[in-house]
Amino acid sequence: MIATAHAGVVKPASWTASSSAPGSEGVSYDIANVADARQSSPWVEGDEGSGLGSWIMADFGGEKTITGFTVWAGVWYTLEYWNRYNRPKLLVVEFSDGTTQEVTLTDEFKPQTITFASPKKTTSIKMKVKGVYTGNTFNDTGLSEVVFHDAVPAPHVAVKSYKTSSTFPADGDGNYEPLNTADGILDSMWCEGNTTGDGTSEWFEMDLGSSQSVARLVLRNGNAYSFPYFMKSNRATAALLTFSDGTTETVAVKDSVSEQTISFPPHATSKVRITFTTVKKGSEFNDLCISEAYLLP
Repeated sequence: MIATAHAGVVKPASWTASSSAPGSEGVSYDIANVADARQSSPWVEGDEGSGLGSWIMADFGGEKTITGFTVWAGVWYTLEYWNRYNRPKLLVVEFSDGTTQEVTLTDEFKPQTITFASPKKTTSIKMKVKGVYTGNTFNDTGLSEVVFHDAVPAPHVAVKSYKTSSTFPADGDGNYEPLNTADGILDSMWCEGNTTGDGTSEWFEMDLGSSQSVARLVLRNGNAYSFPYFMKSNRATAALLTFSDGTTETVAVKDSVSEQTISFPPHATSKVRITFTTVKKGSEFNDLCISEAYLLP
């Protein structure tokens, strides 16, 4: 997903669905959840049966050229709930000109990217469930997030690969790999895995594959799912940027859940290592997390 993470994103003007399951205890299963940048808040259909024939539709508000999409199939609240609910197996993707394409998804707890054989000019995309993987508890089908892509490159610098000083092991909520910092999803993140510290001196490194000019770091500090979760987790307040020629820049990081852009003198570099030199402890978890991180020229 490295290349896809740096593809352009097309945001629909509106979403509709065949139905939505009724909410309970403050939890919503509304269609708006597929576009809220949170994998743990799903849309769940409310039709009779297993969800076969249910659909969601994105209206782009005008003609767009779509190259494909990334989908978080199933109910991603936790791995347990993902297994308990039905997951889409076969989707019929319908474009505004009436043409269709069938898409088969694998039954895996990970984002899946579908690339169309050729870009499609369309004003809308409908996704109809034609087959499901059966859950072990509930006979309802869910989708947690859908992101559409176009052929226009994203404005940030593409990353070829990542390295880290440590990574928190995957658990029932998912994995904490550094690639999560480039998926646009606020509740998927990189978290360091050093069990003896609070994240001070931990780092992750972006390999750009070739020399690129960088001058800004766009960051979502900590656990950006919500303000309460941000306060529970450790977050950075200062960092050292190290470039491929050995030069460095010291930058301040705001103790804020909001997106922040950190500017520094331009560097031509093939790698950027971000070492977190000062950490503010959360109220509950003693692990440093970074939700999103992008480099800009």
